[in-house]
Amino acid sequence: MKKIVTTAFLFMAFFAHAQMNAELKSLINQSFSYFPRIQELQSASEVSAQRVQLAKSNYYPSISGVGSYTYLTPLSKATFGGNEFKFQPNNNYNFNLAVTQPIWDFGKTNAQIAKSKAELLSATTNIEQAKAQVAAQVASVYYAMIYLKKAIAVEDSILAFLNENKKIIENRIKRGDALQIDATNIQSNIDLEENRRVDFVNQLQKQKAVMEYTTGISTEPTSFEFDFPLFSEAAITDYAKQNNFDLKLATQRTLASEMDLKYAQNNRFPLLTFVGGTGYKNGYQPDINPLIFNYSLGLNLSVPIYSQGKINTNINIAQSTLQANQLAAKTAENNLRRDLAQVQADISSNEERIQNSQSQVNYAREALTLTQSRYKQGVATHLDLLNSSSNLQRILLNQIQFQYQLCSARIEQARLIGWKYWME
Repeated sequence: MKKIVTTAFLFMAFFAHAQMNAELKSLINQSFSYFPRIQELQSASEVSAQRVQLAKSNYYPSISGVGSYTYLTPLSKATFGGNEFKFQPNNNYNFNLAVTQPIWDFGKTNAQIAKSKAELLSATTNIEQAKAQVAAQVASVYYAMIYLKKAIAVEDSILAFLNENKKIIENRIKRGDALQIDATNIQSNIDLEENRRVDFVNQLQKQKAVMEYTTGISTEPTSFEFDFPLFSEAAITDYAKQNNFDLKLATQRTLASEMDLKYAQNNRFPLLTFVGGTGYKNGYQPDINPLIFNYSLGLNLSVPIYSQGKINTNINIAQSTLQANQLAAKTAENNLRRDLAQVQADISSNEERIQNSQSQVNYAREALTLTQSRYKQGVATHLDLLNSSSNLQRILLNQIQFQYQLCSARIEQARLIGWKYWME
């Protein structure tokens, strides 16, 4: 009886309000460097950063070198005063550098850069979202193992209690005060509790495997408390609207769609470009054979006139994509409100259950103590004793489960609002 009372006190777990569990924090940070999905998204983010630089390169000049040789025959000729003149040589050489510099593109490049930056921002948000999901998984597994360790401890205390009473029954059978069926019944209960304990141990091993899959480390928590921190930085709804990852991604996709539409619309406008070149070539009169230094400067105005409706089609596609992303943002906001309301309901109900279960634990413990005393005195039956023991066991396990469910709800709430609790 002493063991079961001591164990009961162990399960009066209190939740920390600010301090982050150092062991859990270490496991979460370990998962960030180990889990392949995060590394994959980091590589994708690097590609997006390169695309921003690629879009900016449209601002810069394009320089190309050209070298050519052409043999031409027959040649155009003319005879003046008895002398034959060639208008160009048989061997034609041309070596030059060509420069093209956009001057005015009506915002096409700006739109491309803005879109690339929005995509880079989305890539960064994808990394943060993946980290939040992995952190939530690690935290869930961590506290699931604590729950299972607590449940195993309850089973151990119940088994100790049953084995103690088995010895009492065996002594009473020897004295003729009890029947063999009593010993059989309590042994049956012991076997049942042993099987429950095996189930809990099996689940604990599975959770260890999941932890190793996520972090690369096979470990069990050294903590025995459901100490996930409470969020208290701001109003939850306001904080979630600013930091929920699904909502941020939807907003960023909408921004990228707006820039894509702007780019498609600007394709209707002309492009003004500076062109220039310098180099050496032959073929200049009067002596057509030597290579002569030359250069050229000019402006090129390209005006779209007819493109078989491609420009309008691209505009329509961009408009439809923008509208779809705007609706997706509204859907994400509605889903966030729904999920926050559901998780808050889980938090409230489990807090109430924990509060109610405490008085049940006290009553059940007193009832078991009284029944055990009456049984030793021969007033209560063996069935009364088992009923009191089973009732206390059930209440203790329920209390632990409520605590675990409350902790899980808080983890989910932190994920939904975008709280980076591992950085606290």
